[in-house]
Amino acid sequence: MARQVTINASQGHRAFGKLLKRVYGSDEHVIVERDGYPVAVIMSYQEYEQLSRPQSEMMPEESLPPVMSLEEAFGSVAPLSQPEDFEALREAALEEHAQKVVEEMKD
Repeated sequence: MARQVTINASQGHRAFGKLLKRVYGSDEHVIVERDGYPVAVIMSYQEYEQLSRPQSEMMPEESLPPVMSLEEAFGSVAPLSQPEDFEALREAALEEHAQKVVEEMKD
């Protein structure tokens, strides 16, 4: 993990050249704050390139997890025949429960 140093924007403005030298080739990040809020980070260009590279370039193909369909990942699921609004869904669940109770009472 890179070492982090926080400065305010006016300090950064006055010492920009020194900040560039400070982060060049180092593992240091300079966080620039304005009015107490972080607004920017100064880091080496090499580190920026590494962070900007797409994920697929960073990982070899064989280390990526296999691509699976939803059915392969979670199994086959029958489509819902129940309505999507929650009140109707609650009603349907209560009706199913009542039917189960009646069936159990018959046995």
